[in-house]
Amino acid sequence: MQKEYLQSARQGLERGLDAGKQLMGEAAHRLRALEEDLKARREIDVAGMVAGLRARLGEQLKLEALPLDADLAERRGPAGIGLVRTEAWRSDRLRKIVLSHVSVPGMLEGLALTALPIIEVDFPSFAADLMALPWRLSVNADVYGREWQTRDVLRGVSTTFFRLGSGSGPLWAAKLASGQGLHAKLRPRQVEEGFAALSQGLGAFLTALADAPPGRSGESQEQFFYTFHQNGPRKGMLRRLFGEAWAERYSRLVFE
Repeated sequence: MQKEYLQSARQGLERGLDAGKQLMGEAAHRLRALEEDLKARREIDVAGMVAGLRARLGEQLKLEALPLDADLAERRGPAGIGLVRTEAWRSDRLRKIVLSHVSVPGMLEGLALTALPIIEVDFPSFAADLMALPWRLSVNADVYGREWQTRDVLRGVSTTFFRLGSGSGPLWAAKLASGQGLHAKLRPRQVEEGFAALSQGLGAFLTALADAPPGRSGESQEQFFYTFHQNGPRKGMLRRLFGEAWAERYSRLVFE
C-alpha cells in the first residue's frame, strides 16, 4: 500500500514538474514575442512610409499642390505634445489627395491618406490609414461609394488582405465600403506587411481610376464625407489634443 502511495506521489510530482516546465516555456516565449514587438514598435519609420507614399503618388500622377492654412499644414498640440503634418494635391482625375503624418509620442504614430475623384467620373473615394499604437498596429485601406463603383476596384488585392487577417471594417462605414478592403489588427513586427498591403490597395485604386467611366460621383462623395465626418477625427484623440474647431476644419479638409 505504501509502495503504491509513493509511486502515485512520484508520478504526481513528475506531472507537476512537467506542467511547470511547460508554463515556464510558454512564459519565456511570450516574453520574447513581447520584446520583439516592443523593438519593432520603436523602429517603425512612419516618416519613411509617408515619403514612400508621396513618391508613389508623384510617379503615377501629375500632382499640383493645394494651398493649406498654416495650422492645417502643421499643427502642434499644447506644450508641444502631438503633431500633425499634412500635404494636399490634386491631379487630372483626383480633385483632392490628402496625406497626413500623425505623431503623439508614446501613444500613436501613424499616417492617413484620402483620395477623392473628380465628380465627372463614376468612381469611389479611397481612404487608408496605418496607426501604430503601443502594443498593436491598425491598418486600413478601402474604397467607398455606391456598390457598382466599389465592386471590382480592390478585387485583385483582396487575397493579400485576407492573408493578413483582414476583417469587415467599422460598421458605421459598411454601407459605403467595398467589402474587399484591408481592415486588420497586426503585431508591430508585421508593419512592413501592413504597409505593403496598404500600398497595394492604393496602387489598385490608381490603376482602376485611369480607366474610370464617365458619370457622376458627387452624391456618393457627399455620403462619404458625411459618414467619415461624423465618425472620424472630430470624435477621437485629435479633437482632444487640438480642439474641436481645428478637428472640424481638418475633417473637412480630409473628407469633403
